[in-house]
Amino acid sequence: MDAAIETVELPSFTTQVSRAGAGPTLVLIQGLGTDHRAWNPIVEHMAPYVHCVSFDNRGVGKASPVGDGTTIEDLADDAAALIESLDDGPVHVAGVSLGGGIAMRVASRHPHLVRSLSLHSTAARPDPRLLSMLEFRRSLLEKGVAGDFLRSFVAMWAWSPEGMSLAALPEGSTEIDSLELEEYAQHLRVAREQWMTDDELAKITAPTLITVGSEDILTTPRHAQDLYRGISGAELVTIEDGGHAYYSENPGLFASLQLGWVLRHS
Repeated sequence: MDAAIETVELPSFTTQVSRAGAGPTLVLIQGLGTDHRAWNPIVEHMAPYVHCVSFDNRGVGKASPVGDGTTIEDLADDAAALIESLDDGPVHVAGVSLGGGIAMRVASRHPHLVRSLSLHSTAARPDPRLLSMLEFRRSLLEKGVAGDFLRSFVAMWAWSPEGMSLAALPEGSTEIDSLELEEYAQHLRVAREQWMTDDELAKITAPTLITVGSEDILTTPRHAQDLYRGISGAELVTIEDGGHAYYSENPGLFASLQLGWVLRHS
């Protein structure tokens, strides 16, 4: 895959952006603690058909740091500023996990920028179980738990029972690279504090695809149903035996679903 990598300076933040392929523009937003490189296996499948744009959220990769008061709305506005800088809108927008939370807020707050929306392994609002899991990860950081243990913990909740593998953690994951503890802790805070109201969900007018792994124990099928009920006209696909990171377990399947949605709405 031949990708063009550049540093982009925007009023709200500086980020590293990767572009590959030609065709309808698809902006890809990664999740908690993960930079744009995690999209590479999926972009390999999609670049022959679409123009894939991925970037680093604040606090990961080469992007600006996350400030103490940064909210998920700020991250969504960052993404919107990047989309506007492409001068190619409206574009297709997709996000996984926390990236899905960012993507849905882009569509709600900046609907004129979004041609279609894809929300993968994500939730509009955390329930007590999800909050507890995020809080436990934060407490591990505070206690200075070794990176090897944290990697094992990530694998336990990210993969399906069949796909669980430390080796499968995606390139670009903060958990396997140089873990910036303060930045990661700030991302955990943003994830814990996010909350999308019914009124905010109702503002999403772009055609919306929702996918969830049947074995996802972090953002569960129940979370996906909540999104499905809240976004008018949304379509919901359940990936049998898929875990939270099914996109990384089976990038070909993920790319097929995502590509089909983009081409259908181009």
